[in-house]
Amino acid sequence: MRKSTAVTVLGAAAAMMVGFSGIASAGTIGIPGVSGALYASSNTLYVKDAACDDDSVYAQWQTQGGQVQRLNNTSGCGTTVSSRLPMGDGTTILWRVCVDKSWPTSDSCSAWKSEKI
Repeated sequence: MRKSTAVTVLGAAAAMMVGFSGIASAGTIGIPGVSGALYASSNTLYVKDAACDDDSVYAQWQTQGGQVQRLNNTSGCGTTVSSRLPMGDGTTILWRVCVDKSWPTSDSCSAWKSEKI
């Protein structure tokens, strides 16, 4: 890993821990219990469990015309998971974050957000 890439990854991880502030290239979404960030510079999607409850959280994303993909975070309160999205420059994706509620309650999700990578 090049030094500049390592610094970007570390900076993104640090931003996730403090609510995504400090890095301008991130698109962010949050609802009670979950927050997410999409960094176009690295095609990386993050999802953070922001509540200390029994509910896990997840992010969903899709390219135009593609199938919906899911990034799960089942690690618990205050944890963040990430995934590098397999797409090239200029790709537009739709994404959102959700709290995985126990049945019979429906999951709580943000609105879909459009971002160009």
